[in-house]
Amino acid sequence: MGRVLAAIVGVVFAVAGAQKILGWNQWISDARAQGVKKLLAACIPVTELVLGVLLTAFGLSSLVLGISTALLMVFTVFLAVSIRSGSQQPCACFGSRVRRPPSAKDLVRNVLLMSLLFAAAIIGQ
Repeated sequence: MGRVLAAIVGVVFAVAGAQKILGWNQWISDARAQGVKKLLAACIPVTELVLGVLLTAFGLSSLVLGISTALLMVFTVFLAVSIRSGSQQPCACFGSRVRRPPSAKDLVRNVLLMSLLFAAAIIGQ
């Protein structure tokens, strides 16, 4: 069951990374508008894709679970700060597919994904 939970998060990461790559120019533009440096913005989709594959193939690796959780924590804090500041810039969490500002729904999604990773780690022991 732990592998399944990790794989669910892996699929979400892979889809998010793929959507950013498919809408590359819009992703870079949205990320830059949010104050993300271009080099970092270019690394995020690749990181999401790699973690997506690793979570799906090696979901119970402590290292992969830890890195994935840490990345989600960073994303969640970034979203919370954006929401708190009243930012109207698109979230771009799933590339150009999502053209709305970040909301509490994005925070809930990320907390749910982190919960799945924690459960995968506990079940997988």
